[in-house]
Amino acid sequence: MNDTYIRKDRVFAACHPEDTARLRIVQYEPGDLRALVADAETDARRRLILVTSLHASPLTTTGTRRRSGYAPADVDPGAGSPVAEPQQTDTNEVDWFEGLPGHRFRVALPPRLILLNANERPHHYRRAEITKVLRRAAAVAARHVPHLERAHLIGVLHPPTRGRRDPANWYPSFKAVTDGLIDQGVLDDDDHTRVLGPDMRLGHVVQGARLVMHIRSLGPRNTA
Repeated sequence: MNDTYIRKDRVFAACHPEDTARLRIVQYEPGDLRALVADAETDARRRLILVTSLHASPLTTTGTRRRSGYAPADVDPGAGSPVAEPQQTDTNEVDWFEGLPGHRFRVALPPRLILLNANERPHHYRRAEITKVLRRAAAVAARHVPHLERAHLIGVLHPPTRGRRDPANWYPSFKAVTDGLIDQGVLDDDDHTRVLGPDMRLGHVVQGARLVMHIRSLGPRNTA
């Protein structure tokens, strides 16, 4: 069995075109029947997966696209060679800070994460686990954002379907994202002297739902 393409820290993406799941290889020894994997963006949900589900290419030997399993995310389905992952853009994104001064940054969490809603009452252990995942995902997604003395935050909930929602109910999720920004060093704290917001808004539909934090740098206190 040629399993040399399965190696530690390599990221695999779901082959099905409607599945956005991405896995990172945490541990694998050549010849093993299973590999230890985790969610690529958050390092959460570590579990064992059969290596028969990890393919060397998203294409079959006949050249058709696979509909199951996972393939290396750095392999071009057309050429079968490693390529850099494209920077994702969102043409539907609203300019939430239109007309306002300051540098702007966008921190998008991966879709399909479990979110905290103030109307729900999960067990405190479960709540802590979800908070940890959201906080870590935000810290990872904010690596491109520099340290800011003060910032205005707008948290946007992108729901999985159309319908009426109160985005403020997802404040516990936005709070976890804000704490992730602190973990990453973007902010020193989220008290009123450093942070305006987060103001919560409802965005366009995204399959699997996702949170996006929009950040605007502010000047020194009393001048913003």
